[in-house]
Amino acid sequence: MPTTAEEHDRAVATVSHVPHLLATALAAAAADPLAGALAAGSFRDGTRVAATRPELIAAMCGGNAPAVGPALDGIIAALRDARAALDAPDPIAALSPWLAPGHAQRTGWPAPLAAPLDIPARPDALLRLGRAGGWVRAVAPDRATVTVVRPAPHGPNELFDDL
Repeated sequence: MPTTAEEHDRAVATVSHVPHLLATALAAAAADPLAGALAAGSFRDGTRVAATRPELIAAMCGGNAPAVGPALDGIIAALRDARAALDAPDPIAALSPWLAPGHAQRTGWPAPLAAPLDIPARPDALLRLGRAGGWVRAVAPDRATVTVVRPAPHGPNELFDDL
Protein backbone atom coordinates (compact mmCIF):
# COMPACT_ATOMS: atom_id res chain seq x y z
CA MET A 1 0.00 0.00 0.00
CA PRO A 2 1.86 3.09 -1.18
CA THR A 3 1.85 5.85 1.42
CA THR A 4 4.09 8.18 3.33
CA ALA A 5 5.21 7.24 6.84
CA GLU A 6 3.14 10.07 8.33
CA GLU A 7 -0.03 9.05 6.44
CA HIS A 8 0.52 5.43 7.47
CA ASP A 9 0.95 6.34 11.13
CA ARG A 10 -2.23 8.46 11.12
CA ALA A 11 -4.26 5.74 9.42
CA VAL A 12 -3.12 2.87 11.63
CA ALA A 13 -3.66 5.01 14.72
CA THR A 14 -7.33 5.23 13.72
CA VAL A 15 -7.97 1.69 12.48
CA SER A 16 -5.61 -0.35 14.66
CA HIS A 17 -4.18 1.37 17.70
CA VAL A 18 -7.21 3.29 19.00
CA PRO A 19 -9.46 0.22 18.57
CA HIS A 20 -7.12 -1.66 20.91
CA LEU A 21 -7.56 1.08 23.50
CA LEU A 22 -11.34 1.14 23.05
CA ALA A 23 -11.62 -2.64 23.26
CA THR A 24 -9.53 -2.72 26.41
CA ALA A 25 -11.60 0.03 28.07
CA LEU A 26 -14.83 -1.75 27.15
CA ALA A 27 -13.57 -5.10 28.44
CA ALA A 28 -12.44 -3.57 31.73
CA ALA A 29 -15.81 -1.84 32.16
CA ALA A 30 -17.58 -5.21 32.11
CA ALA A 31 -16.03 -6.49 35.35
CA ASP A 32 -19.48 -6.91 36.94
CA PRO A 33 -20.40 -10.64 36.94
CA LEU A 34 -23.93 -9.86 35.70
CA ALA A 35 -22.51 -7.90 32.75
CA GLY A 36 -20.20 -10.82 31.96
CA ALA A 37 -23.11 -13.25 32.05
CA LEU A 38 -25.19 -11.05 29.74
CA ALA A 39 -22.35 -10.30 27.32
CA ALA A 40 -22.91 -11.65 23.83
CA GLY A 41 -21.84 -11.00 20.26
CA SER A 42 -21.40 -7.24 20.38
CA PHE A 43 -19.21 -7.53 23.48
CA ARG A 44 -17.24 -10.41 21.95
CA ASP A 45 -16.70 -8.55 18.66
CA GLY A 46 -16.03 -5.19 20.31
CA THR A 47 -13.44 -6.56 22.74
CA ARG A 48 -11.63 -9.24 20.73
CA VAL A 49 -8.38 -7.29 20.46
CA ALA A 50 -8.37 -6.58 24.21
CA ALA A 51 -7.02 -10.12 24.54
CA THR A 52 -3.76 -8.93 22.94
CA ARG A 53 -0.84 -8.90 25.37
CA PRO A 54 -0.83 -5.51 27.18
CA GLU A 55 2.87 -4.96 26.50
CA LEU A 56 2.25 -5.31 22.76
CA ILE A 57 -0.62 -2.81 22.83
CA ALA A 58 1.50 -0.42 24.90
CA ALA A 59 4.37 -0.72 22.41
CA MET A 60 2.07 -0.15 19.41
CA CYS A 61 0.25 2.82 20.90
CA GLY A 62 3.23 4.33 22.66
CA GLY A 63 5.45 3.89 19.63
CA ASN A 64 2.94 5.83 17.54
CA ALA A 65 1.85 8.25 20.27
CA PRO A 66 2.05 11.41 18.10
CA ALA A 67 -0.63 9.95 15.80
CA VAL A 68 -2.59 7.93 18.38
CA GLY A 69 -3.22 10.92 20.66
CA PRO A 70 -5.12 13.01 18.07
CA ALA A 71 -6.96 9.93 16.78
CA LEU A 72 -8.07 9.09 20.33
CA ASP A 73 -9.07 12.72 20.90
CA GLY A 74 -11.33 12.49 17.84
CA ILE A 75 -13.00 9.34 19.16
CA ILE A 76 -13.44 10.86 22.62
CA ALA A 77 -15.08 13.93 21.03
CA ALA A 78 -17.39 11.68 19.01
CA LEU A 79 -18.32 9.71 22.14
CA ARG A 80 -19.02 12.99 23.97
CA ASP A 81 -21.44 13.85 21.15
CA ALA A 82 -23.12 10.46 21.59
CA ARG A 83 -23.31 11.09 25.34
CA ALA A 84 -24.94 14.47 24.73
CA ALA A 85 -27.46 12.83 22.39
CA LEU A 86 -28.49 10.50 25.22
CA ASP A 87 -29.45 13.57 27.29
CA ALA A 88 -31.62 15.04 24.51
CA PRO A 89 -35.39 15.14 24.99
CA ASP A 90 -35.66 12.43 22.30
CA PRO A 91 -32.43 10.39 22.55
CA ILE A 92 -33.46 8.02 19.77
CA ALA A 93 -33.92 10.88 17.31
CA ALA A 94 -30.71 12.52 18.54
CA LEU A 95 -28.63 9.35 18.18
CA SER A 96 -29.83 8.43 14.68
CA PRO A 97 -27.82 11.08 12.78
CA TRP A 98 -24.81 10.38 15.00
CA LEU A 99 -24.97 6.68 14.15
CA ALA A 100 -25.53 7.07 10.39
CA PRO A 101 -21.97 7.91 9.22
CA GLY A 102 -20.42 4.99 11.11
CA HIS A 103 -23.09 2.63 9.81
CA ALA A 104 -22.51 3.79 6.24
CA GLN A 105 -18.74 3.46 6.58
CA ARG A 106 -18.93 -0.05 8.08
CA THR A 107 -21.55 -1.42 5.68
CA GLY A 108 -19.47 -0.11 2.76
CA TRP A 109 -16.30 -1.80 4.01
CA PRO A 110 -14.48 -3.37 2.42
CA ALA A 111 -15.04 -1.34 -0.69
CA PRO A 112 -15.83 -3.20 -3.90
CA LEU A 113 -12.77 -3.42 -6.12
CA ALA A 114 -12.27 -2.37 -9.71
CA ALA A 115 -10.47 -4.59 -12.20
CA PRO A 116 -6.68 -4.67 -11.84
CA LEU A 117 -4.91 -1.94 -13.74
CA ASP A 118 -1.33 -1.40 -14.90
CA ILE A 119 0.05 2.02 -14.02
CA PRO A 120 3.49 3.65 -14.23
CA ALA A 121 5.66 2.93 -11.19
CA ARG A 122 6.06 6.62 -10.42
CA PRO A 123 6.00 7.93 -6.84
CA ASP A 124 3.20 10.43 -7.56
CA ALA A 125 0.97 7.76 -9.14
CA LEU A 126 1.70 5.30 -6.33
CA LEU A 127 0.86 7.85 -3.64
CA ARG A 128 -2.44 8.72 -5.39
CA LEU A 129 -3.17 4.99 -5.51
CA GLY A 130 -2.55 4.53 -1.79
CA ARG A 131 -4.59 7.62 -0.87
CA ALA A 132 -7.48 6.21 -2.92
CA GLY A 133 -7.32 2.95 -0.94
CA GLY A 134 -5.51 0.89 -3.57
CA TRP A 135 -2.44 -1.31 -3.42
CA VAL A 136 0.23 -2.84 -5.62
CA ARG A 137 -0.38 -6.45 -6.62
CA ALA A 138 2.60 -7.04 -8.90
CA VAL A 139 5.69 -5.27 -10.22
CA ALA A 140 6.65 -5.66 -13.88
CA PRO A 141 10.04 -7.31 -14.52
CA ASP A 142 11.40 -4.01 -15.87
CA ARG A 143 9.97 -2.18 -12.80
CA ALA A 144 8.49 0.48 -15.09
CA THR A 145 4.88 -0.45 -14.32
CA VAL A 146 2.93 -2.06 -11.52
CA THR A 147 -0.35 -3.92 -11.50
CA VAL A 148 -2.65 -2.34 -8.93
CA VAL A 149 -5.97 -3.02 -7.27
CA ARG A 150 -8.13 -0.10 -6.20
CA PRO A 151 -11.67 0.58 -5.03
CA ALA A 152 -14.31 0.68 -7.73
CA PRO A 153 -15.59 4.18 -8.50
CA HIS A 154 -18.83 5.11 -6.73
CA GLY A 155 -20.16 6.96 -9.75
CA PRO A 156 -19.23 8.32 -13.17
CA ASN A 157 -17.53 11.39 -11.67
CA GLU A 158 -15.18 9.29 -9.52
CA LEU A 159 -12.69 7.77 -11.88
CA PHE A 160 -9.17 6.75 -11.03
CA ASP A 161 -7.81 7.24 -14.51
CA ASP A 162 -5.37 9.86 -13.24
CA LEU A 163 -3.16 7.17 -11.68
